Amino acid sequence: MTFIASVIAKKGVAVIADSLVTSMERVIDYDTFLKFFRDKAKSTPVDEIKIDPSEVISLFERKPSHTKDYEEKLFQYDKSTAITTAGTASINGKRIEYLVKEIIEKNKKDKGYSRKKIETKVKEFVEFLNKQSIEHLNKSDYISGTTFIITHYDKTKEQTTIYKVDINPCSKKDITDDTFSCVYSRKMDDYYRVVCDGQNRISERILFGEIDFFIDITPKIIEKVIEKLKIPDDKIPVDFLKDFMADARAFLPSQFWDDMKINRLADLSLQQAVDLASLLMKIEINFQKYTENIPTVGGVIKLAIINKDGFKFISGNEILKSDNLN
Repeated sequence: MTFIASVIAKKGVAVIADSLVTSMERVIDYDTFLKFFRDKAKSTPVDEIKIDPSEVISLFERKPSHTKDYEEKLFQYDKSTAITTAGTASINGKRIEYLVKEIIEKNKKDKGYSRKKIETKVKEFVEFLNKQSIEHLNKSDYISGTTFIITHYDKTKEQTTIYKVDINPCSKKDITDDTFSCVYSRKMDDYYRVVCDGQNRISERILFGEIDFFIDITPKIIEKVIEKLKIPDDKIPVDFLKDFMADARAFLPSQFWDDMKINRLADLSLQQAVDLASLLMKIEINFQKYTENIPTVGGVIKLAIINKDGFKFISGNEILKSDNLN
């Protein structure tokens, strides 16, 4: 996993990412394996237990196995835009770093690129990712989930715009026709002054509380209920989910609005934004010490800002004197 974040200031934005990449393997732990046989023995004598191989295979779970450092996860996309990424390290046989560089080089050859709105740039980035994802699925059975945070600062308007672009986990079976897409984007609402993703979501829980649950989880629960009840699509009113979410705000608990006030983090200076981004990264790294998971956030931390002067790295982008010489 990883941790990436963008923190909006009055006149700029701070962007941060770690550099660990985690390898996943399918494993089964002893307690799960033991419970499997104990449950079998409740209804069947031990010497008569029959095991279906598919049952055993279903017990295996994908879990982090080991990590390595120096993976590029924070990129300057153009003079006023940064991209950070969390998730799979490669798509379509290419490292994420080289995929991003590939579209950057493509953009440089586009003479009209600098005049395009950020909405258009994001749309073209999504189209590029979807093409790569389809090619990946034509050669592999599955593609893992990956998130990109696109952060853009408009110096003329002194305004930051942030998009989240998600590659949803997909299998070859999901490709139904030429219009299939497993890549989606959404513009983050203005009240999100901090946008982050990655390991454990500790920072999001601290900052967003019930906001995160309401906005991200509630729609998924509603969709699951509709699916379980087997309600036909033609029986669901147009804009049902949108209207439900709008109406739901009227009966939200007071805690929601307290979280909203915290989340606004209004009028941060750029220095405060840099400090907060660094604090959130430190929280994520230190919290790992108290979990059963292997550490998957850390390594070289890259930190950058975008302001009226454009994109600028603050730390993590230079080669330093080796600690082995001290």
